[in-house]
Amino acid sequence: WRVGVMLTSSFFVRFTGIARPPATPREWLAIPEHALAACTNGKVFSDPLGGFTPWREALLAHYPEDVRLRKIAALCINLAQTGQYNFVRSMKRGELFTAEYSVMKFGTDAITLVFLLNRRYAPFYKWLHRAVADLPILGASIHELTTRLVAAASTDEKVQLMEQMAGELIGELRRQSLSDSPSGFLMDHAPSVQSRIGDPQLRQQLSAL
Repeated sequence: WRVGVMLTSSFFVRFTGIARPPATPREWLAIPEHALAACTNGKVFSDPLGGFTPWREALLAHYPEDVRLRKIAALCINLAQTGQYNFVRSMKRGELFTAEYSVMKFGTDAITLVFLLNRRYAPFYKWLHRAVADLPILGASIHELTTRLVAAASTDEKVQLMEQMAGELIGELRRQSLSDSPSGFLMDHAPSVQSRIGDPQLRQQLSAL
């Protein structure tokens, strides 16, 4: 980070890697989400030449819907793999590192999914948990549940908390008409979200993030 004079184009290129707002799904997906958050957080106090605001507003409009859906579907796969499947298997095998990683990955991805459901960009990881609390959709709930998750001492408690989080996320997917699956397993919601992607190529490229 720096303080000082910088060209508008230099500022955005620094974070996005391109000298204009992203225009294609590939360009959107290539930009780290925390970089988009950095470009759009904070206040603009003055823009006398009018060059900064349109660029920022193009990013503030959030991902094109097909890109948002692809990221949501991929996160459903991640969440199911880590928290709903691999955590318990890792504990049974005595793979404590893998189990702890699964818990942290699940919590991180759950928060990231909440940002997408709010049509907001997730910030850099050290602000991720703090920032989610302020989001209107599931923010306070997921913040509280992830706080309890990392403090939980028993396997059963961690499983219960992750299933509760999965249930809340699935409920919001249904409320936003992104999934009509009756399943409680997040993996089963990925194809439903994927089917709503209009771009055939983007729809076929779905995989876990």
